[in-house]
Amino acid sequence: MTYASMLVAVEEGVESDSRLELACDLAIAFDALLIGLSVGAVNAPLYDPMAGGAMLGELLALYRDLAEADVERARLGFAERTGARALETEWRGGVGYPAEHCTRAARAADLVILGGRNRYAPGRAPEVSDVLMGCGRPVLVSPPVRVRSPVGAPALVAWKDCREARHALAGSIPLLQRASSVTLYSVCTPEENETADGEVAEVVRYLARHEIHAEPVIALAGEESTGRQILDEALARQAGLIVAGAYGHSRLREWALGGVTRDLIADSTICLALAH
Repeated sequence: MTYASMLVAVEEGVESDSRLELACDLAIAFDALLIGLSVGAVNAPLYDPMAGGAMLGELLALYRDLAEADVERARLGFAERTGARALETEWRGGVGYPAEHCTRAARAADLVILGGRNRYAPGRAPEVSDVLMGCGRPVLVSPPVRVRSPVGAPALVAWKDCREARHALAGSIPLLQRASSVTLYSVCTPEENETADGEVAEVVRYLARHEIHAEPVIALAGEESTGRQILDEALARQAGLIVAGAYGHSRLREWALGGVTRDLIADSTICLALAH
């Protein structure tokens, strides 16, 4: 298995530059087409209602021009960096809602690469949660500060027997095949622990059929959150990648009460391979 095409969101700034460098490295590793995406948003301008909307049209036109200029700068930066690496590339640029554009553009990609905790989202960059819920593709989330590459380093699969985790695992096979080691990590309650051994053993055999040797680790849930347990385990193993299902609960519940996906995106310095 491989990734034949990848989509990466591009903006301005050092975080986007780091993400694009990662995308270039992955495109070379997998001999994949790299598609760059940048979307500018036109925010509603402030105006004096007493003026009867005078100048509103001019303001909207000006804001659209500024958004298009942002996209053009992103395109030029993308072309410069990928041109130096002699990659096969395509470009998607537009003005509108970034997550919507990204979700549609994902139809042409096997993997979507986004920035986690992106200060430009959602107005000038795709919001990870919105894209995850709608794109139907695995999403590689690169944190603002990344400790190591997701290729060639240890990988940790945060396993829970649910649809989202199965989708994330299947979509991450090409990355896991290039990991230096793989840990299948399951956090269970005492009640779940009775069936966890058999479930995890089946997943280990599934990965072995893809020539991936995975070490199974079953941990009991502790006082800290499951997301924190996963991050601590990944950091202890010097992982470059965490694979996890995303939003097994509703996003509203995670926003209000917290959850694994929110914790991982908010706190991880490790690349995340997520899927809903």
